[in-house]
Amino acid sequence: MMASERRIDAHTHFTPLKFLDFAEKLEGRPHPLTPNLKSRRALIDVNRRIQVLDETGIYINVLVPVPWIEGFPKVYADKALAAAAAKVMNDELAAVVAAYPKRLLGVAILPSIDADAMVAELRRAVRELGFVGAYVAVGPTAKRMDHSDYDHLYKALVELDATLWLHPSRPPFIADYTDEKLSQYYEWQLVGWPHDTTSAMFRIVMSGVFDRYPTLRIVTHHHGAFIPLLEGRMRNVWPTLEVLGLPMPTAISKPYVDHFRNFYCDTAASGFVPKALELAVDFFGAERVLFGSDAPFDSRDGQIFIAETLRSIDAMAILPPTRTAILSQNAARILKLN
Repeated sequence: MMASERRIDAHTHFTPLKFLDFAEKLEGRPHPLTPNLKSRRALIDVNRRIQVLDETGIYINVLVPVPWIEGFPKVYADKALAAAAAKVMNDELAAVVAAYPKRLLGVAILPSIDADAMVAELRRAVRELGFVGAYVAVGPTAKRMDHSDYDHLYKALVELDATLWLHPSRPPFIADYTDEKLSQYYEWQLVGWPHDTTSAMFRIVMSGVFDRYPTLRIVTHHHGAFIPLLEGRMRNVWPTLEVLGLPMPTAISKPYVDHFRNFYCDTAASGFVPKALELAVDFFGAERVLFGSDAPFDSRDGQIFIAETLRSIDAMAILPPTRTAILSQNAARILKLN
């Protein structure tokens, strides 16, 4: 069976414990999510991961490593430490992929604090480790996606024909109200993370990244965040603001909303949401939606997220060829697996 006929989960996570130990020692304190990470076997044990794949009928997993370097402020702020941490993470992930090279694909973590080190690590990960691309953390404590440093990354991704994944990273200490010190009710994650992905997409689009690099492939998380839902609002509000004398500070062409269709998205939604996924297909196009489950971040080593995502895709009001494209063919095409 060809890769294009097998289910490819284009957004899952894996935690190499050696990286976690390395980063915690440099930081001088445990990562707050360490107990959570270590409690999930499929997140840290490659053999358990393959068992989950076999049990759920998934052939290939794209591994997006966690935690991100930005979660260790002391390490992230030091160019040398950040570069060293990225190398440890990617080398460890490469060893995991090497254990099951037909079933697993690696996505590199990058030391985004420094443009030169970031591009150098991307090149090493793709050319030497065989990774399919890289990911960057997005959110209020991370580097904004229209920062000039990232232009070097976008250019390198195009040259390498590699793919970029975005992953939200807002921490709980970003309060939702000025009279509080912490976000309440997990709003930082449930609402804040889709917002941060949406904000990152705004920065990429409005700064003209796709105009400069039209073949750049960027995969957004959580079915494109708020963008498919807000298409009508964006299409109509921006012209209204400009009529009022509030022009958009951008050189891209109108309508601005259409530039957002250059993104790809995954289907990760943490539950049964066929209508939300239909919105994503309607907005981005059937060829730009990739099956992605966010496994194994549920209470059953990823089996709940995988099952609910597959059930959602099965319930979507789409034609069978579109369903096949989402489950396998789109990822196989952009990741060059055919």
